[in-house]
Amino acid sequence: MAPPQVVNVIAPRDAQLANVIEAVGTAEARASVNVVSEVDGRLVEVLFREGQQVEAGALLARLDDRQARAALARAEAERMDAEAAWKRARQLQSSQVLSEAEADTLKAALKAAQANHDAASADLADHQIRASFAGVVGLRRVNEGSYVKAGDIITTLDDLQQLQVIFSVPERYLGQLATGQKVEVTSASYGNKRFTGELSRIDTRVDAVNRTVAVKADIDNSEGLLRPGQFLQLYLRTGERDALMIPEQAVLTEGAVSFAYTVNDGVAQRIEVKTGSREQGWVEVLTGIDAGDQVVINGHARLGTGSKVEVQDDPNALLPQTAAAFLPNADNGQGTDSNIPASN
Repeated sequence: MAPPQVVNVIAPRDAQLANVIEAVGTAEARASVNVVSEVDGRLVEVLFREGQQVEAGALLARLDDRQARAALARAEAERMDAEAAWKRARQLQSSQVLSEAEADTLKAALKAAQANHDAASADLADHQIRASFAGVVGLRRVNEGSYVKAGDIITTLDDLQQLQVIFSVPERYLGQLATGQKVEVTSASYGNKRFTGELSRIDTRVDAVNRTVAVKADIDNSEGLLRPGQFLQLYLRTGERDALMIPEQAVLTEGAVSFAYTVNDGVAQRIEVKTGSREQGWVEVLTGIDAGDQVVINGHARLGTGSKVEVQDDPNALLPQTAAAFLPNADNGQGTDSNIPASN
């Protein structure tokens, strides 16, 4: 009779796995504009550096405003004359020296003068090009001395402190979505570095063709590493679930079938298993294995159902990465719960 096969076993361990939906998207600035001139004129001064962080309202460039200042001075004088005439008219009207029609004419003249003054003031302000919000200015598109026309781009302005990503989620996950859920983002530019954010908007419609719903996530970019237009991989956490985990080294495959061996009273039993998420050398078992089973992790090369086995303890039976993923509990030597990220 052949001697029993020497095996190492381990009990399945409980874990809390995050339900994660994976998607891809393109980064967009939370606010992004082309900084343009509102009026025609010669650019006399550029007051920003390319890539500079500026505050809202910061003066970025200035056009030659001599004619605009003269127009405002003329409008101010006309407004003052009209205001003085209206004041005299009110005094004369009270003494019934001035007719009501004449008074109305002078009042209308004052309103027109005030409107001309406001327009001249706005025109002068348009000769000063300012940042509409706090952000980072881009490359300079024109140089001092250039003649620009209304609508010509001076530079760009992007709010890069927080980016947004719009991506699509399959319709079947709609019931799991909620604003405020945590999102992690990776970029090929930065390897395994993860950026954090949260789900901020869920579209009101489902795409009837693709059966997806569009969602928006706000991503913290306080380090300034990400750029608008960058391709991103997203991991949306929709909650956690209880899971039963066994080492990946315990799972064998035969075609499309996955199975593991358990030991009961010195006898091996082949069990077909359905697996789920995998992370750091551990695999989630959805069916086939129970919490109290003894699962073979080494020595199953020549095993079959009914094989006699001898269980031996070996502190090095688990692969190093697998062993490190579940640190031993000081009280009972059992594995602790783990927040292993998982994906559906």
